[in-house]
Order: sequence, then C-alpha cells, then structure tokens
Amino acid sequence: MEQAPEVQVEIGRERTPVVAARCADYDMATVRAAIEELLAPLGGMAAFVRPGERIALKPNLLLGASPEQAITTHPAVVAAVALEVREAGAYPVVIESPGSGVVHTRAVIERVYRKAGLRAVADEYGFDLSVDTGWQAVSHPEARLVRRLEIMTPILEVDGVINLAKFKTHTFMTFTGATKNLFGVIPGLNKVGYHGRLPSAERFADMLLDVAGFVRPRLSIVDGVLGLEGKGPGTGGDPRHLGVLLAGADPVAIDVACCRIARIDTAAVPVLGMARERGLWSGRAADVDTLGVPVTDLQVDDFALPSRSSRETAAGRLDLFDRVARPIIRGGFTPVPRPKADRCTRCGSCEQACPGKAITMNDRVAEVDDALCIRCYCCHEVCPSAAIDLEFRGVSRVVHRLGLV
Repeated sequence: MEQAPEVQVEIGRERTPVVAARCADYDMATVRAAIEELLAPLGGMAAFVRPGERIALKPNLLLGASPEQAITTHPAVVAAVALEVREAGAYPVVIESPGSGVVHTRAVIERVYRKAGLRAVADEYGFDLSVDTGWQAVSHPEARLVRRLEIMTPILEVDGVINLAKFKTHTFMTFTGATKNLFGVIPGLNKVGYHGRLPSAERFADMLLDVAGFVRPRLSIVDGVLGLEGKGPGTGGDPRHLGVLLAGADPVAIDVACCRIARIDTAAVPVLGMARERGLWSGRAADVDTLGVPVTDLQVDDFALPSRSSRETAAGRLDLFDRVARPIIRGGFTPVPRPKADRCTRCGSCEQACPGKAITMNDRVAEVDDALCIRCYCCHEVCPSAAIDLEFRGVSRVVHRLGLV
C-alpha cells in the first residue's frame, strides 16, 4: 500500500491533530458539509489521496444491521467520504469482512452490505463494494506480538486505506473506535483464531495495535453522530445521539479524544493502555484536544458503559469459553508452527524469539509445545533456515479447504 507524499502516517505520532465537527443527523447534505468541515484543518481529502489511486474505505460492518441500530458505520458517512475521495481524483472501494464467527463468503458479505444500507448508497452515488473473499498470510516484522497476519487480499492491493469507524462501547475492550476497527481487515473465521490464542484483554489489545501498525490508515474518521452505549458493540447496545464526527491520521489519538467526549477513563480501555506502554501517547488524556469543536464542548456526562453485571456475565462466558471452546479454536482455526528436521539446524533462534517459552531443542529438531504456543509466529519469522512451516490441523484444514474464512 503506497502512501501519499503529503501525509506521513504513523500511529502514535506526537501532537497529531484530531479534528471534531458537529453533525446533527444523517441527511446527506448535512453529512457532506460536516465531512468537508472536518477535513479542512487537515488539508482536505487531497492531503490524503492522489489522483488515480485506488483507496479502500474500511467501515465497521460487525453484522448485517440496519443503520438505525448504530452498530455499523452509517452509509451516509461512507458515501460522503467516497464522494470526497472521488472528487480528489481517486477511486474509492469499500472493503470489509464482518465480525468474529461470521464466515467470509460472497453471499454473506453481500447480505451485510444490503442490510447495512451500503448497497443502496453505492448504487446511488456510484462507488464500488468489494466482494473479493481472498486473503493472504503476510509478514509483519515490526510487530511487537504477532508477526504473521492474515489480511484480506483487496486490502493488500489498494494504494491506501481510509478507516471509517463507529463510536461504540465494547464489553471486552470497553470502547471500540478507530484502532479496533482495523481488526476487520482480518477475514471471517480467522478473527476467531485471534480471540482463541490471545485470551487476555491486554494481549488482544497488543495485537490490535500490531494490526493498526500494519494497515497504517492514511486517515481515520469516527462516526459519532449516532453512537452506541451500554452493552456494545452489537445488538445489546443502545443508540445514543452524540452529533459528532472525528478525524485524524492517528487512530490512537482519535480514540483518546472519543473517550474524553464520553468521559471514559482511558485506563479502562486496554488498547489505550497498551498504546501508552508502547509510547504511542503520553497516557494523559488532557494532552489530546480537538481542532474545530473543542472536546469540552462535546462532552456528555452520562454515556453508559457496559454494566458490571454484563461484564461479569461476559467474564463468565469467557470462563466457559476457556474451558470448552478455546482449545477447539486454538487447534481448529489457527495454524501451528511445525519445525522440520530436514531443514532445522538447531541454531536456537526460534527458542530465543518465542515469548511463550513454547520451544525447546531436542537432539534432532526444535519442538513446539502447542499448549504454550500463543500463535504469534515469531519462530516462523526469525528462522534463518526457513525450517518452520505453519500447518492447519483437523477442522481448520476442512474450513480453509472449503473457503469459509
């Protein structure tokens, strides 16, 4: 993915501006005016795309829900951004895979587009919706935790990505905005594997930052005209009118601004906690303000987070998941590292690189303890002899052979 020369995209850049604009409703004229106001302090859309480029618009399409449910990025926001991209001389295409546990097939994607209102606006305003279900395993050597990612092929083929997130609560991550939205570039059931091998909120958040660092969206916009509070991010949440759009080049900074607006303690958001640990922001929420409309003019006092009972229920489900489903998912939806004796030189590089201490050396070959392996694939990345293959087993082999990811 080539980057526009005018924009140096890097998550966690100091003093990266975040812009906020009021947007009362989803009337198309209102949204277009708000998007133009939002982008003006950043140099307009021309600062992020070049003529002739193919630009991915990555919305939040967790599931096939109507726009009024506030679960997905509103189609008017997607359409308004698509028109801005086209007016800058580039070619917009919507690329997305639904949430965890949803198969990544053309029929499913088309149904989600239709229910979320995107098919109608794409036909009306003349932009493309990708139904390409291909994906590739790619290397991410700069990652801190996961150095091998499964990424949708159409994301890899575009010149740049514009991230179109939704302002929502999340029972596992507390808040989901610009950073977590990028998890959607991992297709279908492959997402389940990440949940299975990264059970703690902190590790999962660390992975989300690795994904964001790989995608490096040129621009992120959060749809907070109608947000979702309570038991988000899906049908358990409640729509809440906030009347705001936010934009910037740094998804972490945007998420901090969102949390300030909703008065969410950033310490309770694992993604922001891990971002602070990585040095991607100061950890002081007051350091992030917004151009355009100041945060203090947008704040609400009673934005509902997931209740304690819902969090405890979620925790109970995770305990059950740990006991019953996680072993199946770990073995069924993620490949396992398999050192090959005919190539292994027993150099010890994999053993040293393994954060889970899952690798030991025997007399012939490196050995991987599947129970300790977190499927970060650092061993596969660092092996100087290319001696470690990644192999699917059991149900996973069947799922991938049938193309249901």
